[in-house]
Amino acid sequence: MNAPYLDIHTHRRAPLEGALAVSCLSMDELHQEKTIGEYTSAGIHPWWTEDFTRDEIEAFKTLVESLAQKGKLALIGETGIDRTLPETLEFQEELFFWHWDIAEKYHLPLVIHNVRSGSDFLGFLKKRTAQVPWIFHDFRGNEQLMKDLMRLHPESYFSFGLSVDNSPQIRELLPLIPVEHLFLETDNQKHLDIHEIYVRTAEFIKMDLEFLKSQLWMNFRKLSSKSVQ
Repeated sequence: MNAPYLDIHTHRRAPLEGALAVSCLSMDELHQEKTIGEYTSAGIHPWWTEDFTRDEIEAFKTLVESLAQKGKLALIGETGIDRTLPETLEFQEELFFWHWDIAEKYHLPLVIHNVRSGSDFLGFLKKRTAQVPWIFHDFRGNEQLMKDLMRLHPESYFSFGLSVDNSPQIRELLPLIPVEHLFLETDNQKHLDIHEIYVRTAEFIKMDLEFLKSQLWMNFRKLSSKSVQ
C-alpha cells in the first residue's frame, strides 16, 4: 500500500482522500476531551495567553495532561513563543516549559509555534537537553537557524505549508533540509490541499513524489514508538 499524504499539523476536520492528518484540538474540543480522527495533538496556543485568564489556562493544562495520560495524543502542542505578542512573553515561556515537561513525561513529540523566536529556542536548548522530538511547524527561519537547532537538538523537524507557495526564502531553504527532518502541513489554511503541497515540494527539492510521501510517513512513524504505531 502506498504511503498516505501525511499532514503533520492541521486545524481542519474534513479528511482529504488519500491523506492522514494530525488534528490539533480547538478550545471547545479540548474542553470535551475529544479526539479527532486517528491522530490528535493538543496544547495551549501562545495566542490564548491574550484571550484567557491564568485560571482558565490552568484548566486547559489539566485537560491537556489528562488526554496525554490517557494515551489519546500523538503529539503535544502546539505551543511556543510568538514575539508579536510582547506583553505575554513571560507567560508564553512559562507555558512552553510546562508543555516541554509534559512531552518528556509522556514521551510525546512537541509541536512548536515559532514566530520571530528562533533565538529563544536556541537559548532554551543551550540550557537544557531535549529528549523528545521537536517539530517546528510553519518554520520561517533561515538555513543557519535550521542548522543551529539541529546541532543543539538532533531530533528537530521542520514543517511547511502555505510558505511553500508564498515564500521564495522557504523555497530556497527546502532543498537544504535533510528529508529525514521534513514534514508538510495545512495548518489553518482551509484552501490548502496537502496533495498539492507535496507535489510542489517534490518539484522544488527534485525528488520523486512517492519517495517523498514514503519518507515523511517514515519520519512520522519514527517520532515516537509510544505515540505512533
